Amino acid sequence: MAVLETAPGDRKKAFTESSEASKDWVLNGKNILMAYLSTSFVEEDSAEKQEVKISLDEDGNPEVPTWAGQKLKVQQNLARAVLQVAYAKFTKTAKAKVPWGLLIKSPMEYLDPESIPEGFTMKDPSKWTKADLGLLWDHWQSQGAEEKVIISFIDCKNEDAPLHRQFDREVPSSSKKKP
Repeated sequence: MAVLETAPGDRKKAFTESSEASKDWVLNGKNILMAYLSTSFVEEDSAEKQEVKISLDEDGNPEVPTWAGQKLKVQQNLARAVLQVAYAKFTKTAKAKVPWGLLIKSPMEYLDPESIPEGFTMKDPSKWTKADLGLLWDHWQSQGAEEKVIISFIDCKNEDAPLHRQFDREVPSSSKKKP
């Protein structure tokens, strides 16, 4: 970004100290604005961004958390956490993050078909509405009532694949005849 200065209209008076604030805003305004916006919203949402604990069954699969009566943001965070726990179990890596972009593009490539209800549109959990979450929770409740795994992944990003799965893939033969 460049700040261009011009001579004052009357050509007698040079730039004064009052123009320094304008220059500062032009040079640092984006940072000032971002700092202001991030602090004001973080304080409002801090109660809703508390760490969510998801119960696991004896096999380490997530169980349906209690969500009734919770605010929308809390419900979204609960759903996100359920998917995160399922992804961590599949990848055998607690730090592996759900690849939301890939999951949104092709959910059936990454999720077991029984994991999400028919007609459910996969999107970032922060975009899910109460209706979306109700559909998802009802499906997970029925899966849990039938003692099925409520959600499970069938694939992951290559970087998140457990070490033993990398060896299961076919490796090109390196037995070439040397001349």
